[in-house]
Amino acid sequence: MGRRIKEEPIVHRERIATAASELFKEHGTTKVTVNDIAKKAGYSKATLYTYFENKDEIVSYLALKSMSLLKDEIIKNTDESKTDKENFLGICKGLLKYYKKYPMYFDFAQDTINVDFSENKFYNTDLDTYIVGQEISAYIKKLFKLGDEAFVTTFAMWGSLCGVIKLAANKEAFIKKETSKSKEAFLSDVFNILYKVV
Repeated sequence: MGRRIKEEPIVHRERIATAASELFKEHGTTKVTVNDIAKKAGYSKATLYTYFENKDEIVSYLALKSMSLLKDEIIKNTDESKTDKENFLGICKGLLKYYKKYPMYFDFAQDTINVDFSENKFYNTDLDTYIVGQEISAYIKKLFKLGDEAFVTTFAMWGSLCGVIKLAANKEAFIKKETSKSKEAFLSDVFNILYKVV
């Protein structure tokens, strides 16, 4: 335990969040308790509460991490020098890679986020998550030179892309049977159709 006292708080928070993430993947967020997380991370429950107020704050911390990773993936797969279609397909590619690598984070990124910061009933990570979401929206608005309807357009794009990626994952066998295409080939076709619609 002496070694951990010398470590920065962020090291402990990251260790706890990693343990929680592993448990959430296996059992879902609702079934996992603070005791489970503390045990998995190698902390007492009392020590865990030094770094997180409760399980909700751990989930908030992971939601922030998920949004930050999503932002990185979008930026990596797009560029202002590319055409709108190349950038749209780059976002599709980035989202698909993100889903494959971080399926739980993919779900977190679509979940409800706190947007009411007036009553101090929020965690700092809630506000940070909101800010990262705003940064993603601003980046996409600038990338595609969107005007007043930017929010509606980006929201329609997110809903369509996230929905079809999740649906294709759940219906992979059905897609293969009906189209003789792999999930990836099918999604490539869908992304091209969505580009024309969105």
